[in-house]
Amino acid sequence: PSAPPPSDFQLPVQGRTLVGFGAKRESGLASTGLTLAPAQGAQVVAPARGRVAFAGEYRGFGRIVIIEHPGGWTSLVTGMERVDVAVGDSVIGGSPVGRASGGATPVTIELRRDGKPVNPLQYLG
Repeated sequence: PSAPPPSDFQLPVQGRTLVGFGAKRESGLASTGLTLAPAQGAQVVAPARGRVAFAGEYRGFGRIVIIEHPGGWTSLVTGMERVDVAVGDSVIGGSPVGRASGGATPVTIELRRDGKPVNPLQYLG
């Protein structure tokens, strides 16, 4: 059994939910995260404490940040206009990691346990 989720888990940005976890996307596949519509230029924060494993452009996703949390948990945040952290940085939940593009580019958060997507809403504090 893996460790419990990060106790400080939170959404990385405030915004209206566009696509919920498990909802069918246009592709017909189920959503593996939450897609949010933040204000343009909104501050994006780390969803929980951890270490930045990836920060930058990722094919098909624009700018993203991947944070490894203790106990086999990982979070991915996509849809960012600017990334303000680097690989290897330590972050705490709520610390700034970048800015949202806003407009037509939503922010998506995925939470994974041992590589498998889980519904992040069940872990909000």
